[in-house]
Amino acid sequence: MHWIDLLVFAAYMILVLGVGFYFLRRNVSTDDYYVGGRTMGSLHVGLSVVATDVGGGFSIGLGGLGFIMGLSGSWMLFTGLIGAWLSAVVLIPKVAKLTKRFKLLTFPQVFEHLYSREVAFLAGVVSVIGYIGFTSSQLLAGAKLASATFQSLDLQTALIIMGVFAVCYTVMSGLKAVIYTDTFQWIILMGGLIGIGIPLGYHAIGGYEAIAATLPRDFMQFNNVRWQTIVN
Repeated sequence: MHWIDLLVFAAYMILVLGVGFYFLRRNVSTDDYYVGGRTMGSLHVGLSVVATDVGGGFSIGLGGLGFIMGLSGSWMLFTGLIGAWLSAVVLIPKVAKLTKRFKLLTFPQVFEHLYSREVAFLAGVVSVIGYIGFTSSQLLAGAKLASATFQSLDLQTALIIMGVFAVCYTVMSGLKAVIYTDTFQWIILMGGLIGIGIPLGYHAIGGYEAIAATLPRDFMQFNNVRWQTIVN
């Protein structure tokens, strides 16, 4: 590993932590910490959601799906976009009005307001179980990338570092720092992937001709998937 790589990695970590410290000093209320003062724009919120979904876990997971199914693995993205569109158009505007009117901070509180405390508790349990798995996969993916990049760094150590780092800047700074760092990370992720990763990888393997000659024919088609899988 070249010293420039280490310098870039260290500068990135310091920058993200710096954003956390900045908002730590600017948070003056519960609303600032938990919901970004209810003033976050749709662009930053949208990029934060996308960066969270298309993070280490999702990108590595879809890569693995591509190795199993080929181009048909992209059906997961197409069907996911339907759910995202329905949420953005139907669900989120109504929830946003409700949370602003009644000063709600969490999604289970929405269920408590609309239904009961028992329903809110169940929603909280479902969220905890779901996000334990989701967050764990994200941290594990990041640790795998880090250990692969720094050969002297084992996976367990990388996982501890990534976990402590993520918890520190998230817990100390609140939602605004998370959203702004997500926006920054999304730009880096897509810039590196589109500008560096895909072109260099495409050239290194010999282009489309080499891909078509190496992979099974089904991998180059979009119908290499059962309809039940698409529905699921």
